[in-house]
Amino acid sequence: MQVLTNLPLAREIQPGLAHARRLLTPVLPLSSLFDIPDSYQITLKYETFLFSDSLVGRRKRMLLFGSATQLEILFDSSTILMDGTFSTTPPFFDQVFTIHALKYETSFSCIFGVLPDRKSTTYQHLFKILKGLAVSMNRTFKPARVMSDYEASIITAVANEFPQAIHSGCFFHFTQAIYRRIQSLGLITSYSQDSDIRICCRKLMALALLPIDQIETSFYNLRTKSSATVKQELHQLFLYFDHQWIMNVPMKMWSVHGYQHRTNNNCEGIHVRSD
Repeated sequence: MQVLTNLPLAREIQPGLAHARRLLTPVLPLSSLFDIPDSYQITLKYETFLFSDSLVGRRKRMLLFGSATQLEILFDSSTILMDGTFSTTPPFFDQVFTIHALKYETSFSCIFGVLPDRKSTTYQHLFKILKGLAVSMNRTFKPARVMSDYEASIITAVANEFPQAIHSGCFFHFTQAIYRRIQSLGLITSYSQDSDIRICCRKLMALALLPIDQIETSFYNLRTKSSATVKQELHQLFLYFDHQWIMNVPMKMWSVHGYQHRTNNNCEGIHVRSD
């Protein structure tokens, strides 16, 4: 009891603990060209975790993290999922980019990248590093299917580096893009209160569930056979869909008909938990 009475209170030792933690925490860098402490480059099992630290341009640094086991899972998987997030990106970088592998009907987080920008050349640099690493591990990095969002630079990079792969977009990102356009066009009140408007918008989203050879006809039928009120209200939305999803993005990329895995929400979940 005498010992307990001599111990300081929690509020009294808090400043000392905070000071001790600060001494162990590296100083915040002033640019992207900083040294990474050894303890941040390995796993808790003392295995290599930072496997690539490279420059993709002047003062543009890219860091790639993943254990040997994670890399093996990635290279052995025929389907990979990719996604980027920006809310948790550290200073001097543009995004945190993750690559997941589907194996045994389960999604595994394999690569955590900190990228300097969203250019197709940067993504291609990343893929080339992974290809070279796969060769050094007596494996190949040649996925049969790649799923991502609809970022133009990602589409270009995947087409250049994995021409044999089926590149499909995420159904969740597709519906979110349409919903964001509904919001930006000032249609959210009509969408919420008018069932005809809401049903028509949802039918637009559901076009991705159709076989590719039925999408264009179904879209134009929806556009022409809607009531005069719906046509007038959704005129700009129809124009957007025609330009973006019929003319611009290949339908084979956003049609998820016949696919068991239609979203890369496993990647999204990792990003949400890291926010």
